[in-house]
Amino acid sequence: MLNTLMLSTSLQLSTPNIQWYTEDYPPFNYQNQGQLHGLALNVLRSAYQHLDWYLDESQIVLAPWPRVYKSVQQQANTCVFSMTFTERRNKLFNFVGLVIPNTVAVIAHKETDISISQLKQDKSLTYGVVKNDIGHQALLAYGISESQFVYLKTGLELVQMIDHKRVDLIAYGDAIARFQFKRANINPKNYRLLMPLLNSKLGFACNKQVPQALLQQLDIAIKQVVQSEPKLLIYHDASK
Repeated sequence: MLNTLMLSTSLQLSTPNIQWYTEDYPPFNYQNQGQLHGLALNVLRSAYQHLDWYLDESQIVLAPWPRVYKSVQQQANTCVFSMTFTERRNKLFNFVGLVIPNTVAVIAHKETDISISQLKQDKSLTYGVVKNDIGHQALLAYGISESQFVYLKTGLELVQMIDHKRVDLIAYGDAIARFQFKRANINPKNYRLLMPLLNSKLGFACNKQVPQALLQQLDIAIKQVVQSEPKLLIYHDASK
């Protein structure tokens, strides 16, 4: 018992002071029955173990994406899992462990006849987005006007809004949207990927003041554990 306590104390003393943030973005990071789960968390756990660091999961802050995005920009020694890489975001954050593919897309109901050509032309179309989520930012880059956005807090709200026909389209990670449809008891087969907006990778993003040497250690550890444990990126439904 004493040896275990001494080992735990030693790990905590050697662990860098990082405050981790995350959001509800399944299957990469999400909460189920009060516990955090997800592929990105699996990878982070193993990377910390690889580095002999201690990850206190009780101190991870789960919050809506707009708060997470703002907090990690403004607060030193903070990081987030997970975030999709873009060149714009790379100016605001330092990324590590870009190992998880992510396709961001415009998603429509199969019953609608909305076409790709309408997206820039039809200013009456409304888009459900999470503010500063990659779907929101990708639509802005594509040329969609701010006046066409309906801002929601979570991906679950996005799929519920399009199912209730409160918005015409949503922009979100394709895999995440499919997960959220199932979570909301909505048949994902009723929806179609109208147009991919971005093919990128998800990883871990940190405030610019987090030391580069620490980030390099974490980046190497993440890539090593994913290479040695590819099953970390295979999704298993924790609710079953």
